[in-house]
Amino acid sequence: MTQSFSAAVEASLQKLMQQIEDLAPEIEADLVDSVLTLQLPDGSTVILNRQEAVSQIWLACSDGPARFDRDPGGAWRDPRSGATLQEHLGAILSRRLGRPITLED
Repeated sequence: MTQSFSAAVEASLQKLMQQIEDLAPEIEADLVDSVLTLQLPDGSTVILNRQEAVSQIWLACSDGPARFDRDPGGAWRDPRSGATLQEHLGAILSRRLGRPITLED
């Protein structure tokens, strides 16, 4: 049996939040109702949330928006770039923090 969309999103966002808290404790992370809000030390905000109607996770930040579809293997992937959610978010956090942040799938 496959995991429901809502459960998959919640599990993925929970895992991301835990990794970010472990790797970058200076980021304030909050997960409520499948919306992960990251407050970065530079005052910027990154928001990830589920979009039920299109079965995607959307990322919003001042670097620009991104959307992620769940591939057959269960990874969330940007259909335009092919990058996973973890790769994309890790790159944003690395730029903002000035040090490498590698998030695992």
